[in-house]
Amino acid sequence: MTTAVARTAGRVRTRRRPASFYVSQVIRYAVLSVIGLILFTPFILAFLGSFKSNAEIVAWPPTLLPSRWRFENWVELFATDMGGLPQESGMVAFAGTMGLVAFLLVLVVGRMSSISGRERRTTASLLLMTGVATLVGWGLITAVGSDSSFIRGLLIATGVLLALSLVGFGAVTMFQQRQAQRAIPLTSLATAMSSGMAVTLIFYALLKAAGGATFVRWLLNTAILSIGVAVFQVVFCSMAAYAFARLRFPGRDVIFSFMLASMMIPGAVTLVPSYVLMAKIKLVNTPWALVLPGIVGAFGIFMLTQFFKSIPHELEEAALIDGASLFQIYYQVVLPLARPALLTLFILQFQGMWNAFLGPLLYLNTPDMYTLNIALMMFQQQYRYAWNVTLVGAMVNAAPILALFFIFSKYYIEGVSYTGLKG
Repeated sequence: MTTAVARTAGRVRTRRRPASFYVSQVIRYAVLSVIGLILFTPFILAFLGSFKSNAEIVAWPPTLLPSRWRFENWVELFATDMGGLPQESGMVAFAGTMGLVAFLLVLVVGRMSSISGRERRTTASLLLMTGVATLVGWGLITAVGSDSSFIRGLLIATGVLLALSLVGFGAVTMFQQRQAQRAIPLTSLATAMSSGMAVTLIFYALLKAAGGATFVRWLLNTAILSIGVAVFQVVFCSMAAYAFARLRFPGRDVIFSFMLASMMIPGAVTLVPSYVLMAKIKLVNTPWALVLPGIVGAFGIFMLTQFFKSIPHELEEAALIDGASLFQIYYQVVLPLARPALLTLFILQFQGMWNAFLGPLLYLNTPDMYTLNIALMMFQQQYRYAWNVTLVGAMVNAAPILALFFIFSKYYIEGVSYTGLKG
């Protein structure tokens, strides 16, 4: 009996698939490859066009490859300087945005990883990195040079905060573990504040070195706005989503329904009132006109609420039994489990702000404040269109979005698949 079963299994293993199976697989992959190539054709043509001259780009019939590869188009783009000096208020606002981002990241990520004895080691590492970042920022400011009283005050405040953080950390390590656990949140707050100050100094120096209407400045502006809006959305939308998904309070369902109803209002309807509001509070031609309305969004709250509902209640109940507060459950239990959804929201918001056109066109007026999409219009003048340089700028504009999607595509797909579940 055993021998017969072994022979049957051997026949099953040695049975070959018919040739029609392999033919169908080849045809299937060939069709999918052709469809992918067709969909990717505009990007390929734009990339090849960035190495052509203007005459070759507008010529008919079009050619696929350039007659001569003009790599100087890329050099010309990065060397673009439309003139003008950078404004102090703009540099302070953009650098302050990145400082707030650093503050939130250090505070939230530091608290997420702060468990018992590891918290002191994490705090020590953060303090060391903060000191190094502050020294780098100090050196950059000194190298670039500035007579601003604001910068001098910022340097003094950074040094004071760093000194207080080091003193606080030394006091914490001298006490017993129970006493240290009470003092560590103050140390984490001081570390986050000093990290934000250091990042503010560094980006202020970078923006000042980039100049006014230059391509590097436009690229920095776009990156700062995109990162700032994406990080703020992830942090604050996750807080609101956790409240809607887990907490019980009067009017919760009514507020949630009203928030969802706000998603049906077209953006064009709120365009004029939003501009009037920003003009009244003197935020036109500042990044805050784009950052403040993007701190939280109905779509992000809805998506994260659906994800949080799929997390088992038993995990939170176990944390409550161990004595954790609601905020500890939020940043030490829920947020680490929600990484796919958080990354998905980050990618979507980063992509939306990076490709934004109408908002920056409406609120940003001077060349040193432009984002990349708005700045590319400067190559289309009344009598001359620099199509080759514009295509180079389009390639640079598309590269971060493609890189971000390919790097985090696994988490993106996983997060989208979970957001439709309801626990």
